[in-house]
Formats: sequence, C-alpha cells, structure tokens
Amino acid sequence: MSLRAILRPDLDDLEEYVPVKPLDVLAAEIGVPVDRLVKLDANENLYGPRPAVREAAARADFHIYPDPGQTRLRAAIARYAGVDPAQVVAGSGADDLIDVIIRLVAPPAVVVPTPAFGMYRFLAKIMRARPVEIPRRPNFDLDVVAIRHAVAQHAARIIFLTHPNNPTGNPLNRAELEALLDLPALVVVDEAYIEFGGETVVPLIDRHENLVVLRTFSKWAGLAGLRVGYSISSPELAERLMALKQPYNVNVAAEAAAIAAIDHRAEIAEDIAALVAERDRMTRLVAALGWLEPYPSVANFVLFAVRGRPAREVADALRRRGILVRHYDRPDLQNCIRISAGRPADTDTLVAALQELQQ
Repeated sequence: MSLRAILRPDLDDLEEYVPVKPLDVLAAEIGVPVDRLVKLDANENLYGPRPAVREAAARADFHIYPDPGQTRLRAAIARYAGVDPAQVVAGSGADDLIDVIIRLVAPPAVVVPTPAFGMYRFLAKIMRARPVEIPRRPNFDLDVVAIRHAVAQHAARIIFLTHPNNPTGNPLNRAELEALLDLPALVVVDEAYIEFGGETVVPLIDRHENLVVLRTFSKWAGLAGLRVGYSISSPELAERLMALKQPYNVNVAAEAAAIAAIDHRAEIAEDIAALVAERDRMTRLVAALGWLEPYPSVANFVLFAVRGRPAREVADALRRRGILVRHYDRPDLQNCIRISAGRPADTDTLVAALQELQQ
C-alpha cells in the first residue's frame, strides 16, 4: 500500500508557513555566538518576561493537568481586557485559536487582505477552505469593495484582518471595519500588536456578534516561547469555541506566566514604552541612510522598502554579520525588509552594519 493512496492529495501543493529558527540553530548556521546575534526578525520582546513572571511559571505544578475550563486565566484576561470572562477563550498562542475558529465555521472560503500574516492562509488550506487573497491598497488600507465582492462570490464565511497589520504595521481603519461587519461572515481581528499602538476594536463586539478579536502574550509580555493567546467574542461564540478546543490547550506554566504578566502589567508597560521609543529611533536612523524607506507603523516593527539594491542581498549581508531581519519579495510586497524594534544596543549594531553596506 502506497502512502499516497492514504494521505490527502489536496495538501501536496501546500505552501508551508516559514517560521523563524531557534537561536542555537541560527548561531551554528551563521558561525556567530548566540550572545552576539541581533534578533530582529520575529517581532519578539527582547527584554523578555519580568522576573516575577518567570518565577510564576517555574512554580507551576507540572505534574498536574491544566484546568480545561481555564477559570483563573479567563478571569485574569477579562480584567485586563475589560470584558466578561464568558467572552474569553485561551489557546496555545493565537494560532491555536485561528485553527479552532476555522474548524468551528468550516467555511468553503476565507478572505485575507494581503500582505498579511501567513498563518491565516496556511490553516485555511489545511481545513480545505479556499484562501481568497485581496490585495490591499498602495498605502495598505483595505479594499472594502473588493472584500465585499469576494465574500459574496466565494461564499466566504471568515474575513481575517490584523490590527496593526503584520508585516506592514498600519492600523485598521475603524470605518472600513464597520463596513465589513454587516456581511454574513465572521470578522476576525488579530490584535497581536495592539499594546504597541492603535485603538482596540473590542468595544464593537457588543454591537456585532460576528466580531472576534484575537490577542497574544507573545509580543507585549515576552512570552512567545510559552505560547499563550486568547480570543474575545460574544459569550455564545466563546461557548462554542470552548467546546471545540483541545481540553488542555494551555499548559500550566503558560497559564501561570500569563496571569503573572497581567498582575505585573504596569512594570511590563515600561518595556513596551522602551520598545516603542526604540522603534521610532530605529526608524529615524535607518531612514536617514537614504536608501531604506520606512512605512508608518504602530506595531513593534517597521517595514522598509529597499531602494537601489535587492532586499534579499541586504538581508543576507546582515545575516552574515549576525543581524536577523525578515525579507519580503512577492507580488504584494516587493523588495522590502521588516525590522523588529529591539533594545538600544540592537539598533546601534543594526545601523552600523547598514552604514557598512552602503559604502
């Protein structure tokens, strides 16, 4: 019996999501010690979690299964987000909840305004949903007319939006969102970077039961390695998501760390402010070189159009120096690099390297 006779043929041409590699693997590939890497390719909070958050995770009872009802975690998130616990569902990162949402709806198609986070397309195809990609306007605003047409033409039942958008950094226009909420589709707004800028759309949930907001602890709280995110929706939809998710989808260390991060959010806010300040400083210094044009961003990263040379060559040259950035060269995003906001020393190293490259 051949495996091809058993496995799904529709996944033969699946375009895999390309994740970032671990630091030790990258260090070995590049030939640079781990402590000399400047990691600006994954939008992580390089300050890491606060000591109290680390301690909370270390004290978790690893030998006991997590609470499948997520009682304490949902209550803490509800306090943080200003909603009712019945509106909250936690997951192993926001990616987990994207998967659960698609499985709950099982749509024939989903709409994704591009450029966008690649996981929407990836998970849709796994669930046999056609990803209908709608190019954004030149300034990366939504093409509302084209989205509305795509929903009708393809019977799309989910629209994925990101606020601020990844990888472009621009916020979601509230009027454009409201124009889409009257469609017969679930509108999923991914607010992974909302703590760094932009106004949350959570208050709109009370008036639009087809709106779901996704959040994560990966970026603002520095918990990317623990994988914990959450959704906010109507209680009815949250109840359906709770019934469909894996029972133990948030491990005990992640739960403890997330609750501690909420308890210590005032301290973490200092790191967020530092990253925002460094984002703006990095943008000014890089733009001053004259051949990297920044797009406005309210996230913890900035997208730059590379002028006069291939962006891939720039990214590769930085990589050889131990500086990691994200490179893009596709129809909806040509000759660009995305640079995460880091610490002041990270910015200084980046700018010095870019100055070398222009000589």
